[in-house]
Amino acid sequence: MTIQEFAALPGMWVGTKEVSDLLNTDRYGLNLAAKAGKLGFEYFFSGNRLKISKASVLKFCGVETQEGK
Repeated sequence: MTIQEFAALPGMWVGTKEVSDLLNTDRYGLNLAAKAGKLGFEYFFSGNRLKISKASVLKFCGVETQEGK
C-alpha cells in the first residue's frame, strides 16, 4: 500500500492490516508493541482489536496532515 492510498482511507482510525501493509511489518507485532506500551502511535483497543490513529502513522511517514482529518 502506498502512502497516498493509506491517506485516502476513510476515518481517523485504521486497523493493523492497513498499517502493516503500509509499513511492511507483522500485524501481530503491532499488537504486541501496543500491549507493551511501546507502539509509538496513538492507539486504542476496542475489545481485542487494535485501532491506530491514521494521522500519527502519516506523521511518522513524514506526511503533514490537518488536524481532525
